[in-house]
Amino acid sequence: MPGLTVNVVRENIRHLETEALVVGFHEDVRPLKNLAGELDWLLCGALSRLVLHHGLRGRVGDTALLNSRGKVPARKIFLVGLGPAQGRSPSSLTDVTTTVVEAVLRAGVRQVALEYFAAPGVAPEAGVPAFCSGISRALRGGDVAVAVLSPAGPAYDTISRLVSACVPRTAPHA
Repeated sequence: MPGLTVNVVRENIRHLETEALVVGFHEDVRPLKNLAGELDWLLCGALSRLVLHHGLRGRVGDTALLNSRGKVPARKIFLVGLGPAQGRSPSSLTDVTTTVVEAVLRAGVRQVALEYFAAPGVAPEAGVPAFCSGISRALRGGDVAVAVLSPAGPAYDTISRLVSACVPRTAPHA
């Protein structure tokens, strides 16, 4: 199906069939948290080793491409820097998301599962539209299928509703 398609899915990276999985981490939060922390555990500390020994600090634009080693169904894993956790705004969330999606596209990916980069202090009602704007700005009309990874429960319902409102041709599914 040509064009942009966006679905919201519950974040179960062990069963998610996709070409690429994107997880983010902040430059001022250690140990790795959220999906990056879960993925680091599954990959026996490979993400932590990148951070500790290879100069990946979590700044916006920091990107590492890893092989999943069969631990998750995605063939490619991107660990991306989100900048500092505190003081983020909807505008900075748009910029970070644009930078991340552009990096994924440069790698030739056309089907991606992308963690929703929740910004501390930014309500989903402001953050999700900013996140969607970053995706759209990076794609510029390209053909890409994006699965937005959301935690289960009320957050999933809220993110699904907001994504559906800001990106045409979206559909939530489990």
